[in-house]
Amino acid sequence: MKKSVFEVLFEINVNDHVEKKNGLSYLSWSYAWAEVKKRFPEANYKVYETESGCIYFTDSKACG
Repeated sequence: MKKSVFEVLFEINVNDHVEKKNGLSYLSWSYAWAEVKKRFPEANYKVYETESGCIYFTDSKACG
């Protein structure tokens, strides 16, 4: 049975690339994206912007 994209990416051991900042652990976007492209060279993404140039949603009360 063929693995899903999620299953393939979930199996990658990224422990040696986890960074810590302000008590939080994270994986840099550039490292994560490189791992995706290694396995799925046709992968792409799109950044959506509002008319004012925001790259996130906000209703003036909260954003996400």
